[in-house]
Amino acid sequence: MDREVSTRQKIAMLEFGLDALVAHSPDNVAYGAGYTIPSQSLGMRNRQFVTVCTSDGQSAMLLTANEVDEARDRSSIDRLYPYDEFADDPMAVLAAMLSDLGVVDGAVGIELDAFPADRWADLQRLAPKVDWRPAAGAFARARMVKTEREIALLRESAGIAVRAQMDVYPELKPGMTEREAYRLVADRALALGADKIVMIQVAAGERSIYSNPSPGPTPFVAGEPVKFDVFVTKEGYLSDTGRSVVVGSASERQRRTWARMQDVFDVIRETIRPGVSTREVWDVFVREFGARSMEPAIRFLGHGLGLSLHEEPFIAAHSDTVLEPGMVFAVEPIFVDGREGYHLEDNLLVTEDGYENLTLGFARELVEC
Repeated sequence: MDREVSTRQKIAMLEFGLDALVAHSPDNVAYGAGYTIPSQSLGMRNRQFVTVCTSDGQSAMLLTANEVDEARDRSSIDRLYPYDEFADDPMAVLAAMLSDLGVVDGAVGIELDAFPADRWADLQRLAPKVDWRPAAGAFARARMVKTEREIALLRESAGIAVRAQMDVYPELKPGMTEREAYRLVADRALALGADKIVMIQVAAGERSIYSNPSPGPTPFVAGEPVKFDVFVTKEGYLSDTGRSVVVGSASERQRRTWARMQDVFDVIRETIRPGVSTREVWDVFVREFGARSMEPAIRFLGHGLGLSLHEEPFIAAHSDTVLEPGMVFAVEPIFVDGREGYHLEDNLLVTEDGYENLTLGFARELVEC
């Protein structure tokens, strides 16, 4: 297992009083393994994949036999425990793996929110002395602060997402459909090196107020906003960034609205630094929006970003986590003005003395295509 990932998990285990962490969900398995396992990302439910990290720094991975060759090439875990999916009991192999790691009793965190109920019952029977505990909090804590490798991949995926959008803007025109624009952005992102297109949201006119619109046959109309939000990956690590643009010429009201949003975002970005809490950042956002007679469109300003789209911590009223260097956020002060939605989203890395914007390249002014 990658040394930094192992260290992050050991810190979380100490904080939560655990002797080992057992991952089962695709994102936490990828976090420990150092890559996304193809069969697991395809959602093949009968194939079980697990990574384990112990408080003394040992690690191992349970996987199907057909995935062993790729795991040997790509995984940061050396100890592999393969099983025949048609002949072997994966939970028996997992119990043996835990025993080899010295995990036969003690407090062990396991992803109860991800483990299949039938497999969980089998594992309890096969490892009866273990004090099994929920692990969601420990994994969330470990992954809040990114490793250098994770930061490099997040920086790369964010850069691809920005460049793909910027390159496509000159090609947008009235009459083009959302789906046609989607294809342009997707093709450009792949050409720039994206490994995968997770989703690209394109929403024109009144559909720009939707939170998660899928691109469809709606045509662009001159003078109406179009929402773009781009999710691509580099080795599993996500971008989550986008902008609203206006096809044709924008109105003075649209330009003023966008300028107010950018002014608010300037204040938000300057608030982000180590030692500040997520609740404080949220309060600044609400105050600055309110001073401009604006209201938040959603119940959070930002969220952690990594192998998952929404990771802890959130920048919201319900969250009070202190920012630390290495945290990465997707920050989105979204505003809805009647039937027009305005999407503005950057990916920000908390540094030792402030922040780094991973999504540099967007123009400050409202883009008019």
